[in-house]
Amino acid sequence: MSLQIKIRRDVWGTWSVHGLSSDPVSDLPSLSASIDYSRNACNAAPATIELYVDGMYIVAHQERGWPKALVASQRGRCNPVPTGPDRGRTALWSRLAPWLRGARHSSTEPGPASLREQHASNVASLKLV
Repeated sequence: MSLQIKIRRDVWGTWSVHGLSSDPVSDLPSLSASIDYSRNACNAAPATIELYVDGMYIVAHQERGWPKALVASQRGRCNPVPTGPDRGRTALWSRLAPWLRGARHSSTEPGPASLREQHASNVASLKLV
């Protein structure tokens, strides 16, 4: 039989763990800290973990020893999303916008009708009504 553990992000930004004792443990600083607390408190016994994060509901099952990492370590995290102007993004948009304008207004590109006239066997046409 596995434990049922609920980890919630509270409205003030801290985390609480329910299901390991009669009273929930609250004011944990992060999701990682909540998972670490839960793993240690139940001696890594098999568990079903329910995560409630800002309206999102996630269920994870852990076998004995909790072999699956539920969150990435700080070292394993992706680079943050840039908040300011990004030259790479600007370059992408500067190439994408003219391409979209050209694809939409160009009559020189072979569209589905002209390809159909060439009897291409791999062309599909979709009519939106």
